[in-house]
Amino acid sequence: MSYFQVTVSNLLLTLLFFSPITNVSAQNNKTSSAYQVRGRIISKPDNTPIEFATLILYNVNDSTPADYTTTDVSGNFILKPKDKGKYFIKASFVGYKSIETNPFEVSIGRKDIVLPDILLEEDEQLLSEVVVTGRKRQVVYKLDKQMIEAADFLSAAGGTAADILLQTPSIRVDAEGEITFRGSSGFKVYIDGKPGSLSGAAALEQISAGQIDNIEVLTTPSAKNNADGAVGIININTKKSNMEGWSGMVNLMGSSVWSRNIDFLVALRKKDFRWQLSGEASRRYVLSDYDQLKTIITPELLTTDHSTGSRERHTGWYYLTSSFEWFRDNTIWSAAITGGWRDRWRGGELHYEDTYETVPTGEKTYGSFNGKDFVHLYESHSRIDLGVEHNFPDRKGHKLTASLYGLYEGGAMENFQTDLWDMQGKQVQGHRAWEYEYRFTGQLNADYVYPFDNETGKFESGYQLYSYTEDGDYTIDMFDPQQDAFVERDDLYNKYLFRRDIHALYALVSDVHKRFGYQLGLRGEYTYRKLGNNFEWARHSRHRFNLFPSVHLSYALNDHSQLRAAYTRRITQPELFYMEPYVVYVDYNTAQMGNPFIKPEYTNSVEAGYHYNFKNSNTISASLFHRARKDKIERLRVPYHSSVTLDSMANVGNDYSTGIELAANLQLNRYWNLDANTSYYFYKIKNQFKVDDDEESWNWQLAVNNNFDVAKNTRIRMEAYYVGPMFSTQGRVDGFFYLNLAARQQFPRQKLTAALVVRDILSSAKYINTRSGIGMETLSKIYPRSPLFTLTMTYTFNNFKSQRKAEGPNHDMFEGTNR
Repeated sequence: MSYFQVTVSNLLLTLLFFSPITNVSAQNNKTSSAYQVRGRIISKPDNTPIEFATLILYNVNDSTPADYTTTDVSGNFILKPKDKGKYFIKASFVGYKSIETNPFEVSIGRKDIVLPDILLEEDEQLLSEVVVTGRKRQVVYKLDKQMIEAADFLSAAGGTAADILLQTPSIRVDAEGEITFRGSSGFKVYIDGKPGSLSGAAALEQISAGQIDNIEVLTTPSAKNNADGAVGIININTKKSNMEGWSGMVNLMGSSVWSRNIDFLVALRKKDFRWQLSGEASRRYVLSDYDQLKTIITPELLTTDHSTGSRERHTGWYYLTSSFEWFRDNTIWSAAITGGWRDRWRGGELHYEDTYETVPTGEKTYGSFNGKDFVHLYESHSRIDLGVEHNFPDRKGHKLTASLYGLYEGGAMENFQTDLWDMQGKQVQGHRAWEYEYRFTGQLNADYVYPFDNETGKFESGYQLYSYTEDGDYTIDMFDPQQDAFVERDDLYNKYLFRRDIHALYALVSDVHKRFGYQLGLRGEYTYRKLGNNFEWARHSRHRFNLFPSVHLSYALNDHSQLRAAYTRRITQPELFYMEPYVVYVDYNTAQMGNPFIKPEYTNSVEAGYHYNFKNSNTISASLFHRARKDKIERLRVPYHSSVTLDSMANVGNDYSTGIELAANLQLNRYWNLDANTSYYFYKIKNQFKVDDDEESWNWQLAVNNNFDVAKNTRIRMEAYYVGPMFSTQGRVDGFFYLNLAARQQFPRQKLTAALVVRDILSSAKYINTRSGIGMETLSKIYPRSPLFTLTMTYTFNNFKSQRKAEGPNHDMFEGTNR
């Protein structure tokens, strides 16, 4: 049998039978030691803990290994020699010089030895090789979150945070780029622990992958975090240089659909301060072919519309950020200022073939039209962040922090335009709509942490004030065929003022007792919401108080495996565009309108997980989850008039999802690494707007990715993805399959890196959506322009700690779903 066959056989056995392997390993670790050696590994330049450093305990007499381990997230380690004697430790981590400690003695009188911190010094020669040969774990599991290392995902080169995040099981994206997790889009995006200026998928698409260090996914956030977001919180940690003196990097990207991006980071680090300047200029495109068949039934008329053509989506993002941190005694002062411009455009050119059948007589008439439509959103933004952290000298971890940020978005515009001409070029329908807006967002946080005397537990509490205000007005002109001109519709004009204030208090208690860890929390939120506008029937104000408990538990079975469990209660606050009480035309036969009386969603989530880590940082993990959501918010489509449908938001009922997620990261040999994940869950909607039975479905998806280090500075990655079908209140989205290929080459001295990514090599990705309701049926087919080629160049200087590009899938290949 060949080496390849043996390796594949071992891989399959590992994936299928990891439970027995875990049990055997657990049994082998049951032999407890009467002696232990504890300590911590610290990075010498910045005194930060090093996670995943390798430690080997050697016997001084014959230099034979006595035990080995790796450090945890705090840099801590425990080694357990079986016998007394003299020992020394060899500590190493990729990119650092290895070090050996002085000999120490373990004896009856010294069974529990605590060593002073072990400092590792960076090896400048090896730092550049971290990019190819050094591997962190792709996903790190902690008590209340998963941390995705951006350095381990190659095919996101030139992409955004969304491309990295899509590696996570149960993540999927629709044809408009809307990202959902376990069937819901209700997640909040934070950047470096602070709320982003955008929400959902738009927030993820504004951050270049080259600027990201790691992404934290909090599916069951603790009570410390903002309770908004049914799915949880996604926190994007951007890169920060800890190198003394000047350092920096620049990334350039271009694609076969003329997407382009340049981003940079320049940093100056001295003993007591750090300054950074970062910026980005980005223009990204998504192109698709579009085919839709829509049937609308009214008592007088049956209309069938068949539209074909092309759809496009453009996003632009231009910004500069300057940040400063000053380290003074036991206090850290920080400040940052950001200014920029962003715009999002989507639209297309379609040909329409319409059939009109009079219901009583069956008489048919026909029409052929050409149309153009687009939606253009843009605004300037200015943001200021201030922060202070004071560490009390009486005990480690005793601290008080405060932060404040303000965001102003001025000159914001949402422009909608549709045009329809007959085959002779004469305009027959159309509209122009403008929504002028000014927005202000502010947040104040004060947090206090008091550690217990046992050094493992702590009490946390804090206060948060969040405020959002939006002032705008909406005007619309409709085409009048009789006047052959666009006429302003004064009856549809609307001026509105929206405000939401949230006051919150929280408290947390956490501790670790031997192998058992816990965190208990409670959060109280008072919310005030007011919507004022021209339509008296839509004006309202709301006062609401809610409690949000959280529980997180963990149990370490041994040094290599852990059990986790969590419960949290969450809320999804309706966005303003969910509530806007006026009609907007997206294209010739699709209109949208908000629901000013939409209620928030409430979600109860329970999770249980198992994580197993074995030799060479191989990992296997499994998670069980159940989520129950009340008053689910969903977009419903109903007949509006003749050939036009109206999309509006509604609380459709309650939904439930229960399932399992599996993931594995295996270093099969020196040159071959395999990572795979899958999710399988049952989803059910008990809805109020469906004539038939409640919708339910089994949903699943699979990702299998192979990484090959074909040379010292060359890496290749092959990805295979299947995204299974998914159901909603009014229909389903079919499953699809696609392949990606990525390669990265580092050039001499490792300052310059090139990455080439080819997405959807087989052009097999497709989006097929069926929707039906009373008097309406729609079949939409969208095919992305593929394969898509992306080339990225990265240059670093002065030994900037370059991170390996993220290797996540990019399902965001379609344009045109909400039609």
